[in-house]
Amino acid sequence: MTEFIRKIIAHIALVLTFLGIMTVTPYDRPVDPHNGGDPFIAEANGEYYYTFTTGGGIDIRQIKSPESAEVIREKTVIWAGEHGIDYDIWAPEIHKIGDRWYIVSCAKFKEDAVPKGTMPEGKDSDFLTDYYRYSFVLESKSEDIFGEYEFKGILAPDGLNTIDGTYLRKDGKLYFVYSAYMYTGYQNLQICEMENPYTLKTDENGKHNCTVLSKPELYWEKRGWSVNEAPAVLYKDDEIYLLYSASGFSSDNYCLGMLTLKGDDVTDKKSWSKSLTPVLKHEPLREIYSPGHCSFLYCESGEIYMVYHANTTYEFDDSPRLTYVKPVEFRCGKPVF
Repeated sequence: MTEFIRKIIAHIALVLTFLGIMTVTPYDRPVDPHNGGDPFIAEANGEYYYTFTTGGGIDIRQIKSPESAEVIREKTVIWAGEHGIDYDIWAPEIHKIGDRWYIVSCAKFKEDAVPKGTMPEGKDSDFLTDYYRYSFVLESKSEDIFGEYEFKGILAPDGLNTIDGTYLRKDGKLYFVYSAYMYTGYQNLQICEMENPYTLKTDENGKHNCTVLSKPELYWEKRGWSVNEAPAVLYKDDEIYLLYSASGFSSDNYCLGMLTLKGDDVTDKKSWSKSLTPVLKHEPLREIYSPGHCSFLYCESGEIYMVYHANTTYEFDDSPRLTYVKPVEFRCGKPVF
């Protein structure tokens, strides 16, 4: 996109704002203007904790508020090189379950540290080299989020490579939802029940019984390359929604899709209904491009915020991924982003 076109878009946005046709709010600007790939924010006892992809480790930052990434305190809880991790530590999430904190993330492991994973067969899989990329879990040794953590191991359902994992809770059960390669190389969303936050449940034959919930089928899920990744769970009363990122993250067409739970069994693909169009995509007039990899902040006040990253220019290479936070609205019982 040329500088001239950018100026035209900015001028149109200014005119629409002046005329009252478009409202520009603080939520249209990144809360962290320097960082933000795969952001996640959690609240506990009125304090906010923020993490995002740095690649070389996992940092936890206590920040001032959801609207301000001003750092109060921070700590690196794990570095690449530890526990067999080689590099590319991606998409960390921090969850309070019981009286412990759990960090679920993914990374490329050293070949002598973990078994070789399962990769898809087919003509489109020649470029895939992620045989040693897995999700993993850390557990805090106390209730202190800035305390020590124990590496609990990798999450590899039936030997499958996984990225972007998160937790889903329903009816007292815990599930692991993640993105994995399958068939001829595309990424799909899968779910597997868990024994605890770091162990996948198995059947009498030692199998994990994982289910594919969604695969890239619609045109907006296949731009750049075919992708369903970065699942994020949204709860509202008795309703459950599963947001996910679609299309290649660097393709300038990254966007968010949504699955809505219609049945009772979260492991049954037929229980979920997929949105036919993206629920969040480019907003050029607000200078928000390639929005994706969201998570949800549940405030003790009852408010729910979507936390996501986006670029400030159309070309991916011209802008870092920055953290945005916006309140989630519900209209006619449906989330609006």
